[in-house]
Amino acid sequence: MTPDAATAPLGLTTQLSEWCAQSRAEDLPHEVLADTKLRLLDTLGLILGAADTPIGRAVRTAALEMGSGSDAFSLGTGDCLPAGLAALIDGTLAHAADFDDTHDLSVVHPSAAIVPMALALGQARKLTGLEVLHAIAIGNEINCRIGSGAPGGFHRHGFHPTSVVGTLAVAITATVLTGGTAAQAVHAAGIAGSQAAGLMEAFADGTWSKTLHPGWACHAGMAAASLAKAGFTGPASILEGRFGLYRSHVQDADYPFDLDTVTDGLGTRWTMLDCSFKPYPCAHAIHPFVDAALAIHGKIEGGTADVTAIRALVGTTYQPLICEPMDAKRVPLTPTHARASLPYAVSVALHRGALGPDDYSEEVIGDRTVLSLAERFTYATDTVKAPAGFRGVLEVTMSDGVVHRHVEPVNRGSRTNPMPSSEMIGKFRLGAARHDRGRQNAIIEAIDHLEDAASINGLVRACL
Repeated sequence: MTPDAATAPLGLTTQLSEWCAQSRAEDLPHEVLADTKLRLLDTLGLILGAADTPIGRAVRTAALEMGSGSDAFSLGTGDCLPAGLAALIDGTLAHAADFDDTHDLSVVHPSAAIVPMALALGQARKLTGLEVLHAIAIGNEINCRIGSGAPGGFHRHGFHPTSVVGTLAVAITATVLTGGTAAQAVHAAGIAGSQAAGLMEAFADGTWSKTLHPGWACHAGMAAASLAKAGFTGPASILEGRFGLYRSHVQDADYPFDLDTVTDGLGTRWTMLDCSFKPYPCAHAIHPFVDAALAIHGKIEGGTADVTAIRALVGTTYQPLICEPMDAKRVPLTPTHARASLPYAVSVALHRGALGPDDYSEEVIGDRTVLSLAERFTYATDTVKAPAGFRGVLEVTMSDGVVHRHVEPVNRGSRTNPMPSSEMIGKFRLGAARHDRGRQNAIIEAIDHLEDAASINGLVRACL
């Protein structure tokens, strides 16, 4: 049950901030350092890949109108801007294709907000490569831990935790990264709580506001850090307080928040290692169903013309996000709309035997064969919960009565079912295709040895 005010633990933000301030880059476990490098590479590929898209061009134009400066380059566009605006651009680009990593428990996309913040401040503050890697690791950990306090609860009420939670995580990390104290980080989180927004209504019509969420988390969190260091104050009880994050955003007996989870094992157990990478550019809950569809595709002889019904078993948490309203999900209006459609993704994978970025173009989402398959899609509730990550069950019925059924117990790209390094490198190269292979190799090499670099200038130059 939801703890009441008399029994709720106090000082969650203080505990997170003090841990952040006391953490030392030299003490990062090898597994955490290696994982952080991979998340940096993955996020950079997404940033570079989304720059020359309608979303990328729009956010760049807007940021350039907001101000000018010489703090940091946006690695996606090459523009030199105030650090907060550079991070605003790159955070938005990182999430534009819905291809960024996801914390399995909280369904927070941590790296899309934390990596651009660390890269922008790393340039502005002339930090070492190890300091930037440390900031990414710490920021991702705080992001995942705050989100873990209410798994499924934010989504249930229409809030995107990537933005709501990410703003606070950026604020704490940015304060410490720029020389602030733990006490100032607490104030920064309190300030950030009043800026922590992220309504998911864009799922209704496929407009773009959801893609802005990690970019705005960067910008708002960095602003909160600057305010706190200047003496501006914010509530220390921003997480657990009577009007704090959890009680204001998560008020559902079916999805109670658990304050103990936020700090349980802090400093000894790294929850950010439980973030899944994405092999497909769509909502993460869709992924196991895509792999199920691909497996069934290989069993169907003669194509999908003889498919009479497609049925998925979906957990109740994700039904409103990827299945409802069904009429709209079957006929997505825009590429962004399609990225949150389970009927669309399954139909593409079943028909084409693949699902990639090109399948979310304006042309492909209007493919009548794919849309005809989507009309045959239905779903029911999956009562089995995946032990880790996301689970998918798919049944495809053929005209001769044969039913192909496939169970994907946990999504590929998760800690228990990882993507091979070759696939991760291939995904990065796909995003970084505007650069020749030599430049791509330079980025990979820079990240491989970033902990030994006196600055991140070499990595920045390779990206521009």
